[in-house]
Amino acid sequence: MRHLLLLPLRRCRLAAHARSSSDPSAAMQLALHPVPPSTSTSTSPSPPLRSPAAAAAAGCVRFGRRRFSSVASAAAAGGSGAGFPARESAELLGIPGVGPRNLRKLVDGGFRDLARLKQLYTDKPVGGSPEKMVQFLQSSVGIIHKSHAESITSFVKDNVVRELNEESEVPVVQSTKDKRITFCVEGNISVGKSTFLQKIANETVELRDLVEIVPEPVSKWQDVGPDHFNILGAFYAEPQRYAYTFQNYVFVTRLMQEKESCGGIKPLRLVERSIFSDRMVFVRAVHEANWLNGMELSIYDSWFDPVLSSLPGLIPDGFIYLRATPDTCHKRMMLRSRSEEGSVTLQYLQDLHEKHESWLLPSQHWDRKLLSASQLLYSMDHSLHPNIKDRVFYLEGSHVHSSIQKVPALVLDCEPNIDFSRDVEAKRKYALQVAKFFEFVKKLKEASPAQNIGARAKNPQIVLPHSGSLLLHNGSHLSESGLKPLTL
Repeated sequence: MRHLLLLPLRRCRLAAHARSSSDPSAAMQLALHPVPPSTSTSTSPSPPLRSPAAAAAAGCVRFGRRRFSSVASAAAAGGSGAGFPARESAELLGIPGVGPRNLRKLVDGGFRDLARLKQLYTDKPVGGSPEKMVQFLQSSVGIIHKSHAESITSFVKDNVVRELNEESEVPVVQSTKDKRITFCVEGNISVGKSTFLQKIANETVELRDLVEIVPEPVSKWQDVGPDHFNILGAFYAEPQRYAYTFQNYVFVTRLMQEKESCGGIKPLRLVERSIFSDRMVFVRAVHEANWLNGMELSIYDSWFDPVLSSLPGLIPDGFIYLRATPDTCHKRMMLRSRSEEGSVTLQYLQDLHEKHESWLLPSQHWDRKLLSASQLLYSMDHSLHPNIKDRVFYLEGSHVHSSIQKVPALVLDCEPNIDFSRDVEAKRKYALQVAKFFEFVKKLKEASPAQNIGARAKNPQIVLPHSGSLLLHNGSHLSESGLKPLTL
């Protein structure tokens, strides 16, 4: 009897030792193979034990925060089958978001170890997309909670990136930064950014195999937290109350998007809008409308630069400005009938249009400067395709953030109402312009820093506006066909 009473205590000590161990297989070994007493004076079954120690030994064993099957059921299952997953799957328990239930679902789905999850992440249909991985884990594997699926995905992604980093002579992050091109697609509300990204960038021969699309995270703005708050709708309904809250959350979601999409393998990444249009257009607009006070603007600006420094991937290699009149944007907005935009006025769109123009086309203001693309590097003139030669410009001026000084911008006329589902030729024309702009920026990026500095030293002059127009490097004025002015 003395040995029988000591047995539960001995098991609990071993369980505590297993909890302190970094090897989860130790806890599984204890659960699957209970420790027998050293001697026994009786073969008759012992009566039920009611002490807490006995209840812990007879019930379940805990490893960390995860509960294992009872000793009796695990032993009966022999460590496999319906009772408990195979021992080689124990490493999955070290993944955040994997508990006993999710472990069973992963094993039943054929993902018995980390290697299979990493293969899932890199192969089709996921193809290195964290969002697709989360969707797959929820829809196909049966992971109920999205937070669990996101934690598992983040862990697997970090392991994949780390292994690639170890195999490569150059760090993966640096290699991506050096070779990959990022364009931010800018424009007014309802100018056609989503249509451009879907129909032109994603469905044309010129771009579909070249481009990874990062759409604006509108769905995240419409569904915040467990209570599913719609911060976008709240902002439009009460802009003075929610302007700072909304702009703050928009910035956070852009950071989340950057971390999710920075590891892609496509050579060109098209991102819908940027933190720069947030600051130069929308934050300015709500501040001038007195929906954002001076203190809130100072707070926003105080962390803008530090965050940008920590995530240089937020700085694009170029901008694509989709340009249309406010009237056209307003008509398109009425047609798409997004519920949150019911209170958006034509005056608000006119205000946003003016701010886009003064930021991306500052030649219309006498106190602003703009460089033509051929002004800085004569050696790069040959790389500008005739279709975009008069549509590519370098941004420069005191109003432009220092991180995007002399970043090139492609201006596309989106005033015509084109049915891209039917007008294949028009769709191809826009796609070709983007493809040529990509080739130009890629060559520009491959040029050594010394070459760029030397070229700028030879051409220090800056093109000043002349009667509201632009000057090219040969001294002539930009033709009306190159950039047709838009009237409000």
